[in-house]
Amino acid sequence: MKRQNMLAVGLLTFSVMAMGIVMPIAADTAYAAETYRNGAVVPSSEASAVREAARKKSLSAYYITSGKKFDSAVAVLRSIDPEASGLDPSGQYSFRMDKTLTGDYFYHVKAFLPDSSTAVGDYLLARDDSCVFRRFPGENRTELLMGATDKLMEKVEIYALYRKIPMESASKVFVRVPGNIPYTLTLTSLDENIIRIDADQSGQPLLYGIARGKADVLAEVTIGEFSKTKKVNYIVMDEKDMEREENRSSGRGFPIGIGIGIGFGRGHHHGHGGGIVIGI
Repeated sequence: MKRQNMLAVGLLTFSVMAMGIVMPIAADTAYAAETYRNGAVVPSSEASAVREAARKKSLSAYYITSGKKFDSAVAVLRSIDPEASGLDPSGQYSFRMDKTLTGDYFYHVKAFLPDSSTAVGDYLLARDDSCVFRRFPGENRTELLMGATDKLMEKVEIYALYRKIPMESASKVFVRVPGNIPYTLTLTSLDENIIRIDADQSGQPLLYGIARGKADVLAEVTIGEFSKTKKVNYIVMDEKDMEREENRSSGRGFPIGIGIGIGFGRGHHHGHGGGIVIGI
């Protein structure tokens, strides 16, 4: 009898130990299927569940799917001509809006088909209700759906990142537009004896320093029916000026532009929401 009791205790102990080994795996598996924990180690069979949990967690962390602003944005999109918005009036969609403003100016909203992670619509709605754009990812295309761009143009920044241009070298005007909305950039040299405007092989306008001195360039940015102009100042420097500049900057060096081609005329360029600065 005593031996049978000892055997029963042994079997019970083994069962408890076995449960202790099995249960943590089952617990981790269940945890992975329901939530996401950064750096957690889970069975490979649960990898897809972890990815889905991470995606759902990001929705609440980075996106809005309800609320007054969200409802207002969706209502605006639903009110736009379906031919332009791409949204079927009778279609069922789920919408998602970024918590952070794009370019500190646009609400970014995407439309999805039910139970799908593929967006069927990508939109930018101005926070001041002045305009709405539709973006076409992969096509490098953006269309104005409603409103006007005058308020947007007030947010456009135009400046020279490198005001000092070595002779026979080139620089660019830098343009920053909220939401990377495409724009047209036209440059006019106000002193063609010092700075000449020409386009590179891709059609982007460049400023060429052809003589030592100071000169202004008139930069004109156009989006839709409105334009913004700004006078940008440049200095064209020869080798002696550059050497003096290097000494003044205590050996930090001077941003040297890259000379590209020759030509004459007025620069005219269709931009896509950002400037490219030529310089080292």
